[in-house]
Amino acid sequence: MLKFLLKFLLIIIPTIIIMVACDVIEPPYEEKPNVTIDTVAKVVLLEEYTGFRCGNCPAAGEIAHHIKELYPNNVVLLSIHAGVLAMPTPQHKYNFISQTMKDLENYFNIGWGVGTPNGLVDRVKYSNNLILPESDWQSAVTERLKTPAIAKIDLSPKYNETNKTIGCDVKVKFLENNNNFFNIALYVVEDSIVQYQTDYRLSPPDVYDFVHNNIVRDALTPTFGVALNTEAIKKDEEFTKSFSKQIPANADWRPKWIRIVAIVTVPEQGHAVYQAAEKYILK
Repeated sequence: MLKFLLKFLLIIIPTIIIMVACDVIEPPYEEKPNVTIDTVAKVVLLEEYTGFRCGNCPAAGEIAHHIKELYPNNVVLLSIHAGVLAMPTPQHKYNFISQTMKDLENYFNIGWGVGTPNGLVDRVKYSNNLILPESDWQSAVTERLKTPAIAKIDLSPKYNETNKTIGCDVKVKFLENNNNFFNIALYVVEDSIVQYQTDYRLSPPDVYDFVHNNIVRDALTPTFGVALNTEAIKKDEEFTKSFSKQIPANADWRPKWIRIVAIVTVPEQGHAVYQAAEKYILK
C-alpha cells in the first residue's frame, strides 16, 4: 500500500506543477485595449409638402407616419404647408404657414410649382427626381438609409417658462474626414395641433378635429442654417453652437408638444441633408 501511494505521488505532483506553471504569465503583460468606438446611424429627413385644404394630403401624411413607424430612430418628419391649398379662407382662418415654410417653399417651389402632396427625402434626388410623390417616399428613405452617417448630432434643448424662450445647445461631431462646407439648421416643430383638414376619402370631406403633426413653427437659426466649418473637416472634429428664440407674444404654441429638429446640410449641394436629429424641449 505504501509503495502504491509513493508511486501515485510521484505521478500526480509533477502533473500539478506543470498545470500551475501553464497559468503563469511572464512580463511584459498584454491587456485587451480599452477602445470605445463612436458609431452612429444615418437619420433621414422626410419633408412632406401639404395643405390643410388639400384633400389628398391626409393619405400622404399617413404614408409619412408609417415610414416613421418603420424607422422610429432613423427618420425625422417635417410638414410644410405650401401652395394655394394651404392658404386660409374666410371659413377656415387658421394659418399654418410660417416664415420658415415660406422660405423653404420659395427655394424648392413645390406647393405652388408642382402641387401637394409631394415631398423631399434628404433634399437629394431619387430616380433622378428631387421632388417626390408619396408613392416614392418609402423607397427613397430606404435607399438613403444605406448611406453611412458622416456626423453625430447631440441636442440639448431647453425652455424658459418665465420669458417663453426656446433654446438649444447643439454639438456636431464628424466621424470622418470631409472637404464639404456644412451648415447646421434648427427648426421649431410642433405636434398634435387640432384644426380643420379636408380629406377626400370621407363624405363629407370636412374634418374639423384633424390632428396636424410635424408643423414647422419657426427656426432657431436662419431657415437654411449657419456655417459650421470654413476649412476641411478632420475625423472626430467637433463643433458646438447655441441658439435661442422667444415665442411670439400672439402665438398659440404649446411647449409640451414642441421639439427641435436639427439638420446638417451642404448649401452648395442644394442644401442636401447629411444628418438629422430631433428632441422635445420638455421631458
